[in-house]
Amino acid sequence: MHAAYDPNKQGWGAALITCVFTGALLFSAWTIHKNTYRHPRDPMNVQVYHDRDMAAAGSHAPAAAGGEHEAPKTEGAAAH
Repeated sequence: MHAAYDPNKQGWGAALITCVFTGALLFSAWTIHKNTYRHPRDPMNVQVYHDRDMAAAGSHAPAAAGGEHEAPKTEGAAAH
């Protein structure tokens, strides 16, 4: 004869596999985040993107007016 049907004993294997898989996905996402995230105020963040953007622009990028990378002006120079 068959055992009596008990719905409380069905599907626990699938639930366990789902929970383990979810935990593995969360751990993977956390590991990737810890290894690749850079805070917006990270000093290296600015340097990396600035160098990359300048390399892509080549020498055709215009100088910023009054920016911190502008060459110092000398007094008494003739204005053009």
